Amino acid sequence: MSTLSGDLYSESLRITQHVNIIIPDKSEDFWTRIDDEVRVLYLLHGLGANADEWTRFSMIEAYAKIYDFAVVMPDGNRSFYQNAPSGPHYLEWVSQELPSIIHAWFNLPSDREHTFIAGESMGGYGALSIGLDNPDAYGGIVALSPVTDPVNLANDFSELFFGIVEQAAVFGSGGPSQADSIAAKAERSVRQNGAESIPRIIQMVGADDPFAPYVESTTGELTKLGIENSYSSWPGRHDFLFWNEAIERSIRMLCEME
Repeated sequence: MSTLSGDLYSESLRITQHVNIIIPDKSEDFWTRIDDEVRVLYLLHGLGANADEWTRFSMIEAYAKIYDFAVVMPDGNRSFYQNAPSGPHYLEWVSQELPSIIHAWFNLPSDREHTFIAGESMGGYGALSIGLDNPDAYGGIVALSPVTDPVNLANDFSELFFGIVEQAAVFGSGGPSQADSIAAKAERSVRQNGAESIPRIIQMVGADDPFAPYVESTTGELTKLGIENSYSSWPGRHDFLFWNEAIERSIRMLCEME
């Protein structure tokens, strides 16, 4: 297994940014179950974490080898992976600039069929936002215990933010609005691109996770819009004990093994 960790300058962010990359190789530490063309998974971390989160707390390196995925894990800081009105453009960084670098430097696939995006919590919101804004770029979207409505998050979990100033820095004057919800983003994407063009969306959340009601509600909204999507829940909380299992299940679904 090849693992790379480094820093590279981003024009979208105007700062040097940390990125971790896993590239499956021919070693025998894990047996590859799918041995064909490698796929690329952009995997986004949650609020309060960084690009190291998934390599520290999950078996993502093993799953990358077993299912023949290259996994790219960028820093997102506390951005919700949005283009800040007067600050760094994280959506542009993750959806455009970083993939072009990965393709050019490592000759990894960049076509829709072999490219996927996933994340947990804030990273799940980022994966959904980016995938809905760029439906031609991804073959599937995975959101694990995602934030689906920043307004609800700001109201019900206000302790997660540094007040309205941080919310406004990310979402604009006044903080998040209904237009920032995943349901609203999905409606706009369907109106612009058609439901059939939206990548398949996979959502998973622990039954004991306080985000579960919001995720389930958003699933219903996606279904009403005609977007192909699935929702799974089983006993678990908002932590990596749940997400480690969920990411493998999701990868198997992306590979059409489940």
